[in-house]
Amino acid sequence: MLADRLCERTTVRLHGEAAAFVNDSDRSGRLETRWQVFDCPPGTAELDARSDNLDTIFIVSTPERLEGVSEYENVASEHDLDSFLIVTRFTESERDRLKAFDGPELAEYFYEDESIQAAMEAGVVPTLDDWTVEAPLMEVLQPERTTEDKALEALETGSQRIVNVEVADQSRGRSLMSTFEDAGYRAAYFECNCQCHSGHVLARRPEPSHPPY
Repeated sequence: MLADRLCERTTVRLHGEAAAFVNDSDRSGRLETRWQVFDCPPGTAELDARSDNLDTIFIVSTPERLEGVSEYENVASEHDLDSFLIVTRFTESERDRLKAFDGPELAEYFYEDESIQAAMEAGVVPTLDDWTVEAPLMEVLQPERTTEDKALEALETGSQRIVNVEVADQSRGRSLMSTFEDAGYRAAYFECNCQCHSGHVLARRPEPSHPPY
């Protein structure tokens, strides 16, 4: 699902099982970023082997298997990779366990949903109603939040290459995007599942060229 949404927004090259469900994308996207996504099988062997090609990893776990996350987190630490947790098959009865878990920062959780497994078995990308999958993408680009009044300054001074600003609604998001774009920066709106705001605006300094894959 993450790869599919990412391919709708930007240029992506896919490797591993995800490539059987989602095609590569050559969209420039509002932020003009380029991604490579490696969908690794369970176990740390392939993660360890591909570490030189990675910047960030998402460790996907169900609530009852959280104790196994540390194995992947240790490999990420050994190779100086950022790591985030994605929890699948989540139920409200597991919320306290998740809150108490001492591990990578939680990027997102996805509720138990039989339609996800059914879609995978049918060879199609699952879709979720009223639940966005964009939050993990934001964490890769810029996990640190910046206030509106500091964001433009951070880009202008170069103290941050990318800024992430929470916005109350899409209307405010569009206005803030215009502010960044008028100043010469790339900007895009990302939805989230938070209760206190509707989404985020990410803005980045333009780069003269992209490195090859």
